[in-house]
Amino acid sequence: MRHGGTVFVAALLIFIAALSFFVGAFEWNGKSTVRLALTYHFLVVRCESATVGAVAGEAYLAGGAGYLLENENLVVLAGYYRKEDAAYVGDTMSANGVEVSILTCTLDDFSTGREHAAERAAVEGNLKTLDAVSRLLFDAANGLERGSMSQEEARTAVRGAADSLKGLAEGNGGEYFGLWNVELLRGQRRARELSSGLMFAKDLRYLQVSLLFTILRAPAYFS
Repeated sequence: MRHGGTVFVAALLIFIAALSFFVGAFEWNGKSTVRLALTYHFLVVRCESATVGAVAGEAYLAGGAGYLLENENLVVLAGYYRKEDAAYVGDTMSANGVEVSILTCTLDDFSTGREHAAERAAVEGNLKTLDAVSRLLFDAANGLERGSMSQEEARTAVRGAADSLKGLAEGNGGEYFGLWNVELLRGQRRARELSSGLMFAKDLRYLQVSLLFTILRAPAYFS
């Protein structure tokens, strides 16, 4: 299968995931606990608070995400879904003189609260779709970096990501999703901007990593 076919299938899967979210939003069994246990592994550079901004800029120019975790004095270079992948890349970078470490983060169970128990299925659908979108961006970034994906193929993937984020935000009704929708639409606008010009793997990595941290911060939006 050509890689363009792979991109199409990935985009279709995201559409199906988004559709299942809308269907699931009408199902409620009275429970309010979100249980997904999504785990991500990030390659990070630890630095002093005075230099974290400069390090983030340097990391981005070197091809990494350059995502700043200012409160922790960490700069994220990339996000992975398997620890083995993160460890392999980290070992390679360390062998080349770049000191990195792995930060593993898991979305723990959280409650939407009794007054919002009916929204639990919708919250889970949002998180699952956002995870799928992040994986599409991850694959597109790798494809661009390795030369196995053309600009047009990557553009198709990123536009699919933008459409999925917009679809989620439009399907989320009510004040409960207000701040969450702001994050979704911020990602959607960025994806659209990227798809309108020459795309680079580092830009897709930054967006992918930002979506992963949006997922991990879900309890702050919904608890």
